[in-house]
Amino acid sequence: MRAFSWRSLPRLLSSRLLSSRLLSSRLLSSRLLFSRWACRDGPGMSRVVRPSFRDPRFGLLVAGETVNSAGSWASAIVLWGFAAYRFNAGPDAVAVTIVCWAAPPAVLSPLMGVHIDRTGPRAALVAGYCGAACAALGMAAAGSLAWLDIAAAGYGFARALAGPAASALPPRIVADEDLLAANALLGSATSAGQVAGPLAAGAALALWGFPGAFILDAASYLIGAAVVAPLPLRPAQRAGGPGWLRELSAGIGLVARGRAVRLVVLLSAAVTLTSASFLVVEPLYARHVLHRPPSQFALFEAAAGLGAILTGLVVSRVRARLTGGSVLAAGATGYGLAACLFTGTTSVPVAYAGAFLWGVAGAVFGAVSLTTLQQVAPVHAHGRVMGVTATLRSWVETLALPVGGVTLAAIGVRAGALVLAGVAVAAGLFGLAGAALTHRGPRRTR
Repeated sequence: MRAFSWRSLPRLLSSRLLSSRLLSSRLLSSRLLFSRWACRDGPGMSRVVRPSFRDPRFGLLVAGETVNSAGSWASAIVLWGFAAYRFNAGPDAVAVTIVCWAAPPAVLSPLMGVHIDRTGPRAALVAGYCGAACAALGMAAAGSLAWLDIAAAGYGFARALAGPAASALPPRIVADEDLLAANALLGSATSAGQVAGPLAAGAALALWGFPGAFILDAASYLIGAAVVAPLPLRPAQRAGGPGWLRELSAGIGLVARGRAVRLVVLLSAAVTLTSASFLVVEPLYARHVLHRPPSQFALFEAAAGLGAILTGLVVSRVRARLTGGSVLAAGATGYGLAACLFTGTTSVPVAYAGAFLWGVAGAVFGAVSLTTLQQVAPVHAHGRVMGVTATLRSWVETLALPVGGVTLAAIGVRAGALVLAGVAVAAGLFGLAGAALTHRGPRRTR
């Protein structure tokens, strides 16, 4: 053992001090690393979800929305048959059930938008999904037609909340430059659900009967709530407390007075009118023009759904700027032209190509219109704006069915289909003309 020397004391103290400084710096760096890891879901851009399947949170969201969409379509298909077969409901009683199911979103969505802006889209979407699951279980357990109507009304109330909340959610979970990719992938999930929904309804009816389809729908909503609940939210200003009516009127004013918002709403209404009226056109076109069995109508729907799914996956990979009035108007024009190609021919292969392109154009317009609306509307008012647009879309869809039937009865199937498709073409050309005049106008000096 070495003897202690006073001469070595300064050297010993300096080495100990250096060691303590190194140790403290290492501890500080470790704390910083730990804080970064622990706060990766904290406020700011670190909370952003990437619209890619490599991000498990977004991948689970797309999978949950696909299952949710399939269950919703299965439940909607089964509901009318349940009322007719189980309770021997006539046309008037079935019509009442349809009104109970469809009226709440068409009337209450703007009011639900106020609640979405106050609580945030994530909490509102989870509440809407859970409410829809309870209503679906209520329809499964319905022992009378009156109870079925009450459960259908509850289901519609939940959809009035969940629909606008789902449209307001992407801007709060992804970065601004990733909005188009997120909307495109989520649109593909919805399209996949529309294709798989009728198949799921048929399988559920064959295996478990009518209640089984509603139970499947309830399970799909619970899956959707489970994948939405843990999503991190970007910070945003919340709606104040001047009162529900003032907030509601402010949201309606944003849609009515905002030029960019109004353009998106008008073009979307024209495309919705064409799309909804083709629910009347397609079966009559397959029967009276192509002289094909009813299965041909389902095959056309499958071709359009396949085009929409593939387009959503492709658009999500495109980093180009596909937003703005000109792009939106061109999308509406392309949608109408694809509908003309679909129903303006007597050749089945050409009709298949038209149906596929119709799905492609619909997916592009849907992603671009939603992204543009999210960008031009204030984030703190997304719930109210989405609620107003959802109500307008519901009313246009309801109006399009009799308009389509009257048009086809008046001028024939092929000519009527071209006229109804021309609504989207005319609206798109009007939007393109307005965009061209805006660009040619005088520039303002700063």
